[in-house]
Amino acid sequence: MSELICAIDVGTTKICALIGELDDDNNLRIIGVGRVPAAGLRRGVVINTAEATAAIGQAVAEAEATANQVMEAAFVGIAGSHINAIGSKGVVAVGRNGRSITREDTLRAQEQARNIALPHNRDIIHTVPRSYTIDDQTGIHDPVGMFGYRLEVDVSIITGASSVVTSLVNCVQSNGVAIKDLVLEPLASAEAVLTDDERQLGVAVVDIGGGTTDLAIYLESAPWHTVVMEIGGDHFIRDVATGLRMPYGKAEALIKQFGHALPSRVPPDAEVRSGAFGETAHQVVNRRILAEILNARAAEVVELILREFKRSGYDELLPAGIVLTGGVSQLAGFAELSRDYLHWPVRVGRPTGIASSVMDLSSPEYATAVGLLLWGLRRGAVHRVAEPPASQFFERVLRWLRNFLPVPGTL
Repeated sequence: MSELICAIDVGTTKICALIGELDDDNNLRIIGVGRVPAAGLRRGVVINTAEATAAIGQAVAEAEATANQVMEAAFVGIAGSHINAIGSKGVVAVGRNGRSITREDTLRAQEQARNIALPHNRDIIHTVPRSYTIDDQTGIHDPVGMFGYRLEVDVSIITGASSVVTSLVNCVQSNGVAIKDLVLEPLASAEAVLTDDERQLGVAVVDIGGGTTDLAIYLESAPWHTVVMEIGGDHFIRDVATGLRMPYGKAEALIKQFGHALPSRVPPDAEVRSGAFGETAHQVVNRRILAEILNARAAEVVELILREFKRSGYDELLPAGIVLTGGVSQLAGFAELSRDYLHWPVRVGRPTGIASSVMDLSSPEYATAVGLLLWGLRRGAVHRVAEPPASQFFERVLRWLRNFLPVPGTL
């Protein structure tokens, strides 16, 4: 019998499926990885169901093939500008004579906090406890076992647009994968890259992906503020493709290999050969000019991050600073630019705490996927599976291939 946890990170530029296995010491090891280019998605939102379903199915099939296991259920990341967070409180009576508070009492209090009026087109994704109050004692993180008469919880209720949530759920379930939980992506990333000290002191995790920038602020070990902004790595690529008049794919490759967010770090006469439009299909690019293009967009992203910190009111409560993750965090000079602009501690967060027998997943771009596995592990959400018969793999492959077949009668 194997104990498995599975995850699917549905991003704007890539879809990553992971299968993790618990060893005898309860350590999680990744045994299956599937990574494919995203399709049918824009800024974290499904815009073409057939394409998104097929891409998710391909990532799942690759992970199953490398793990020799079937992904029956998974933790699935969700993001996009449709996400919203609101504060709420719930209060329950513990007992007329008082008693020790149980886990059931905390769940009752959270249920009371969820009893708020929401528009009909909004779904609750998370109810995240921020702190508890027992009678007049405030600032309690875990009240279980403490004595009291009245329990109050302060929560952050994270909601998403019903249509967007339903579309994502359908795309995953159409591939025969049940959803254990939808997890807001910045909360998943935080699981993979933050330390306990950072969470306790006050820190922000900023995940800059292909289509969105996801931000989560942690105070006293709990997430107090989350937001998703519609800006990401695609904007950098588009700037370079437009400014240097080259194909999108060539611009992306140029940024990865030679990009820098600080022009002063690049010699003024440094040049590199790259792609171009037209008959020649190539050009010589001045790397200083490339850096100036990237610097302008990087400064805008950091300014938007700072503006969001100030809007949240928590900008003075983050002694541990910022932990950057996601693909853009790997751009040379971006962390230094952020540090100089914000005057806060800044580091690049890399996934930790999970070994992999398949490939190296320590890059920041895998923070969300790895964090989804850790989210499940810390909540005890493993399932036992026997060695799957070959017929299950065959059926899964057939289901995935059907995504590419035309509907009968449409030819």
